[in-house]
Amino acid sequence: MTQGDDIPEDKVQALRAIVKSTMAPPTAEEDIVYVDCQHDPATEKEVVLWDDVILAFSDALHVRHKARIIPFLKGSDFRVLEPRRIAAIPDTVLDVIIECKEQEANNRQQQQQQQQQQEILEHEAASKEISTSAITRHGGDGGPQIDVSQEVTITKLTIPESPIVISTTSRAPQTIPEDYDINKDNNNSSTCKNVTNHPDNKDFHRGPQLYVDNLDQTHTNADLGDVAAQVKLGDMYLEGKVAPQNYQSALKWYLKAAEQGDTDAQRKVGNIYCRGLGVPQDQAKGMEWYLKAAKHGNTPAQCDIAVLYSTGDGVAKDYKHAAKWYRKSAEQGYALAQWSLGNLYRMGDGGMSVDYTKAMQWYLKASGQGNAEAQADIGTLYYSGLGVPQDYSAAMDWYLRAAEQGNTTAQFKLGYMHERGEGTSQDYSQAYRWYCKSAEQGDGTASNNVGLLYHKGLGVLKDLMKAMNWYKKAVEQGNQAARTNIDTALKDIRALKK
Repeated sequence: MTQGDDIPEDKVQALRAIVKSTMAPPTAEEDIVYVDCQHDPATEKEVVLWDDVILAFSDALHVRHKARIIPFLKGSDFRVLEPRRIAAIPDTVLDVIIECKEQEANNRQQQQQQQQQQEILEHEAASKEISTSAITRHGGDGGPQIDVSQEVTITKLTIPESPIVISTTSRAPQTIPEDYDINKDNNNSSTCKNVTNHPDNKDFHRGPQLYVDNLDQTHTNADLGDVAAQVKLGDMYLEGKVAPQNYQSALKWYLKAAEQGDTDAQRKVGNIYCRGLGVPQDQAKGMEWYLKAAKHGNTPAQCDIAVLYSTGDGVAKDYKHAAKWYRKSAEQGYALAQWSLGNLYRMGDGGMSVDYTKAMQWYLKASGQGNAEAQADIGTLYYSGLGVPQDYSAAMDWYLRAAEQGNTTAQFKLGYMHERGEGTSQDYSQAYRWYCKSAEQGDGTASNNVGLLYHKGLGVLKDLMKAMNWYKKAVEQGNQAARTNIDTALKDIRALKK
């Protein structure tokens, strides 16, 4: 990385800082910074690494060419490539939009002062107009008259010094409908769609978010203290979709909202520390933030606490405490906690006695919210006859619900039941279909079974080479039984060549 006139001979990208609040470019040549371009074998383009941009401009938000934000390069699956990179334009100076806290603070202060002065002037003008009108009025039909010789005092309105808040959200409290069921199973999980109806969810009180995909507007609102905007801005930087992925920026904005008491932000700060995103991994610190959110009713945070107790990360392993926190979250309708509590009853963990009936009750609550894991486990209870009469047909129905949502276990079980003709007629083609879906998600046993179908020619044309490839894939996915099948396939291949 070089600066000013010291430009290397290799391909470089010229960058200059643009302060977000002013959008004014520098005038001096020495303000331009040059970073090395890299040849990207994945896209066959000259690129600039985002890490190099951050090294040059620690407060970088994104890079622009004229008015267009330059996006991160994506692969064939439309996912952002790692490490993060943008296409280089070597003969052009690109703008790096940065945050300048001091300048932005001064700008806000100036705006506030100007607004206050304007309001005072308008009030004085209005007061003078009212006073002049009163002095010249003679009262009409015997109304009160004012002696023009009397001194008239005009009281100046005092405007308290407070920040000007520009927000697109409705900050007024919203009432909960009378027919709203606080115990309704509608809190969020990985598969739950309806998350905004729960009164513990902060978004329930925020109103429409007009800045949801507008980075600049969200920044403006967040800078002015809007909690919803601060959380949304944290999400943007965490996900790296609307804004360049920057875990430190995400943490900064989550902390601002968390310090104002937003439990969603508090939980997300906990997530960053537990996962070690941009900071050293620290589950104990993550637990502290989860507790702050959980004590104010944040049900996902309560479930997160239970997970840490069950794994012993950041705290001593304690199944009883895990069960307590799972129950607290589950009883408030959080699907993931309901499923986890069902697992405790099913396995007899957390000091609980094995109780398949109670496990089924909690699985049903979670499955009602679309939790695929719970649906698959209900299928297993029916398949094995645990707490309910054995019923292959019912098991298949529940496995199908979960499999259609991508649950790998359910996909494998459907393949197995079709192969064996359990709960349905034997159908190797369907077995192949579901085994493949599960195998594509990393299930080594499913990959091995696909290999067996090719090896035997069941549901597909017999193909020893394809069988061999699936066996190898199964081994790579951790299925050691496939090694024996590889040896068998090799013997069969040699026998055919003779």
